[in-house]
Amino acid sequence: MTVVQPFWRRRLLPAFLVLLGVNALVLAAWTVPRTLRLRSAAARAEGARGEVARQRGEVARLRERADAIRANTKDLDRFYRKVVGSEQSDLLPTLQEVEDMARAPGLKPGRRTFNREEVKGAPLERVAIVLPLDGSYAQLVGFLREVERSKRFLTVERISMRGQAAGSATLQVELSAYLRAAPPATGRKGRGR
Repeated sequence: MTVVQPFWRRRLLPAFLVLLGVNALVLAAWTVPRTLRLRSAAARAEGARGEVARQRGEVARLRERADAIRANTKDLDRFYRKVVGSEQSDLLPTLQEVEDMARAPGLKPGRRTFNREEVKGAPLERVAIVLPLDGSYAQLVGFLREVERSKRFLTVERISMRGQAAGSATLQVELSAYLRAAPPATGRKGRGR
């Protein structure tokens, strides 16, 4: 005896199951790429937010650097205008002032020598002044204090000291004075007196 199945089971159920499977496939074909695109877009958006934050940090660093460059340019301009003098107006007064600073605390300056050289990469000329001094230790310290207080741009390059009897010493001081360089046509490199 054969059992006859009802029509809905025989014909409609398989068609329904096939349609249900096709529907699931179409739904998956539609939603899976879209979900993947949304996830990819979210990942790209997160990466873009990170890149924007990194770029903002870089812009802030570049702005700080630009501010520092502007401040340095102002300082350099002020240095050239107010701190260093020109050779024509300041060389002899600077040399005289160094000798006066040596005599002020009671030192006995010897014969000074100087050498001039260009400062590489800057429109400056370095005048190296070598000055032998005789006096007590306190007088030598007083001279160095005067150099430090000078309104001129002087640097102490080297000091050598030899002690002598009765508390006196001989000091060999090399100072550098910086002046705006003369125009290159004069060709005065390395002269001394």
